[in-house]
Amino acid sequence: MILPSSTVLLLFTVTILSSSSTINAWLTVTEKNNGNQRSRYLSAHINDNNERYHRGEVIGATGKIGSYLLDAINSPVVTRTDGQSTIYPQCQPVAATPRGVAPGCLSLDDTPIYACIPSSSIASVWDATVPHRRKDLVFLCNCIPSRHLNFGDGDFTICIIHFGVTHHKMNSASSQPLPLLNTSPMSPPTVIFGRHATTLSDILRRDGISVEIAPTSQHLQMAAAKKLAWSSLFWLLCHDGKEPITVKVVWERKLEQIHELVKEMMPALKSLANESWMNNDTDMPSKKEFSTVEEFVDYLYRYSYSMKDGKVTPSLDLALDEISERNGVLLSTMLKLQSDAKDRSSKQLELVRRVAGEENLRRCLDTPDKRTCNDHDSIVSPERVSCIASDLQFLFSSTSKFVNDDFKNSEPSVVIIGAGIIGSSLAYHLSRLGDVQVTVLDKSTNLLPREAKGDNDKDGNNDGFSPGVATSSSFAWLNANDKSPLSYMQLNHLGMEMWRRHDCLKEFPVWCGALLRKPKQSIEEDRSSAYVCVGPLNCSDANDLEPGIQMGVNESDESSEFYFYPEEGYVEPSNVVKALRGSGRRNGVHFIGGSEVVSLIRNNSGSVVGVEYTTSNASAIHRVEANVVVAASGASFAVASLVGAKRLPLSHQPGALAYINSDSVSNYAHPLSRIYVDTIKQTHILRRPNGTLVIGGGKLITGGTTGTNDSTGNEEFDTSMTDTTKDTAIGIEMISAALSAPPLELTSLANSSRNENGFRVTKANRPISTDGLPVVGFSERGLYVAVTHSGITLAPLIGELASYEIRASLGAQRKEPSSTNQEMYGFQILDAYRPSRFS
Repeated sequence: MILPSSTVLLLFTVTILSSSSTINAWLTVTEKNNGNQRSRYLSAHINDNNERYHRGEVIGATGKIGSYLLDAINSPVVTRTDGQSTIYPQCQPVAATPRGVAPGCLSLDDTPIYACIPSSSIASVWDATVPHRRKDLVFLCNCIPSRHLNFGDGDFTICIIHFGVTHHKMNSASSQPLPLLNTSPMSPPTVIFGRHATTLSDILRRDGISVEIAPTSQHLQMAAAKKLAWSSLFWLLCHDGKEPITVKVVWERKLEQIHELVKEMMPALKSLANESWMNNDTDMPSKKEFSTVEEFVDYLYRYSYSMKDGKVTPSLDLALDEISERNGVLLSTMLKLQSDAKDRSSKQLELVRRVAGEENLRRCLDTPDKRTCNDHDSIVSPERVSCIASDLQFLFSSTSKFVNDDFKNSEPSVVIIGAGIIGSSLAYHLSRLGDVQVTVLDKSTNLLPREAKGDNDKDGNNDGFSPGVATSSSFAWLNANDKSPLSYMQLNHLGMEMWRRHDCLKEFPVWCGALLRKPKQSIEEDRSSAYVCVGPLNCSDANDLEPGIQMGVNESDESSEFYFYPEEGYVEPSNVVKALRGSGRRNGVHFIGGSEVVSLIRNNSGSVVGVEYTTSNASAIHRVEANVVVAASGASFAVASLVGAKRLPLSHQPGALAYINSDSVSNYAHPLSRIYVDTIKQTHILRRPNGTLVIGGGKLITGGTTGTNDSTGNEEFDTSMTDTTKDTAIGIEMISAALSAPPLELTSLANSSRNENGFRVTKANRPISTDGLPVVGFSERGLYVAVTHSGITLAPLIGELASYEIRASLGAQRKEPSSTNQEMYGFQILDAYRPSRFS
């Protein structure tokens, strides 16, 4: 290719810089113009595990306080520069720890773990946290330390909050609600005590919140007692009537009642304030703080009006959920101090009875006078399970519900139906457990690459190797953006984290970032402070990030905007599946290709104990028995019918990809370096390292509740069809859509590609359930299901977690149940995706 002298030629190289603690990869763009050379860098800083989440974690990040703290630390996205480069972070400073992940495993040691939780959850969070990280816990909640934290050595941080947060709801179900801070100069100071007090104080003071670092634990205890008074009283006063009223109206109408209630509770508050909870702290708070009712009422008044000038109404539902912690502790202390133990009359007691009802009053009166260390030790908590392939830990609840005892005297065995990326990941991770006999059945032949080395074909396959129908037709985009509900977005984000930390798979992803064009909207409507998003960007900004795309958007166009997600990337799925199957085979996994399952084998009690299948070269029916059968065959309606339509309802979501093998990178002035997705023109494009352009068309199906609509832009098709004419038509349709916003190299390939020899098309039905969410878990005794869209993103995570659930269900490794709820078997992070939700 001959270029005019004025053309800017960009040559891409990758430089790896190694040190003992970090690995940095820089995407270097060398610009040649009139003989002068200079270099700039495009968002290619890749952190290793030692650099990820260097400012800690937030537990309860979807709640009001947690979302505020997450946003305060992570927003805005901080970039750095080096000369003319802009370098974007590959993760946020602080992680949002989802339910089911052991706190402390995502972030660096000695960084805060902010626990924004109700006081009733303190003990369970303590148990769930990685033991050596418990010293980093920072509890932000309404609690009485002597009652809720009188275990351990007290080497943690506690924050008694005197500010409020409201949520501005977003239109997108996948978006984090926008937290709005409520505070004022008249607010009492938020009091913090512990090793991370200064760190938290700096964050809060930056937003104008008044903060006091308590010199002793007893100073904190006193602040906690005062805050408990407000929490126990004002929800009652606001809801003591036909209609709820604001805190401001309470002060206008019920000042005398406030004085009477405070006077009644003063002895109990003094008693709570003087309780010691750290053995090494004998300093007692000054009695002057509680000397008069008027001074205490003044505290309540200042705190009330610090939140939107008192124009707030505490949540009745939340107060009823927390009534034992809010009112039970105070009432039990008040009644204990009464001279006549049989006299249970008090103004607050009657107020609770009137507003909350008799049943909730009994809950208050049943609150233990003081929680002891023995009470904490008796709590049954989920087990922390460490991953074999990474440093992540997850919370696991065991039960005997799904245990199959038919083979208790034989070697544990598992049969997996389907050898795509989910089935191969399951087989590989099961094989790492050491004592499980694993057999994989799949309709495709050539399941294993030949041992002899050979050149890959133009699409990255070796010797006709088949990675699976759905897997080979996957765009293989590792991402979590625009996925709903929020919990599903978090699961995908965790899947990306597993790719980065997996000891055998972390070298496969290309973390190049994704550039998306979307209809114009408010940035607040497509945001999550847990996920790095840069935008909205204009066309010029987008061109700087991806010079290899001819945007085709007018600079003055106000109908669309761009967003950049630097955390995202892609893999070559065929190479990943090769690695999984090859390692699995070396660990003893038996692969049987050309096999089609025709029925499940059941014992006399109806449990699944194996499968019957035929092979492509024989009509005879073969049997293989196993403790557990796993359905991991993607969108196979034949296997779904064996599982049962009620247990595994699938949506018909056909999809196709076109592949064009472009020339070497150096032949193009602007080779594509990012994933590019145009949701308006309905095209998505990426360039694999071997030069292959992968093009998808039609509505982007991301999974979750956004993935339940029928796809558009492609005809529905049978994946077994071999009509090359139809393939050509599908491919040309997608390429034509891509040409409306093409990589510059695609433009020059367009004419040669508009024939059946210029490109290749793969087709498959997407493995999506009718509600768009993954289906993972036991559907009945002996039968486990693992079917999901976003299979590439989730494959390492589901492979690791599901393999443990399956192995733990077998008799040899069975433990006593840690949960009395028989439906809650397995990892908490997967609870929302069990097959039982369809029953």
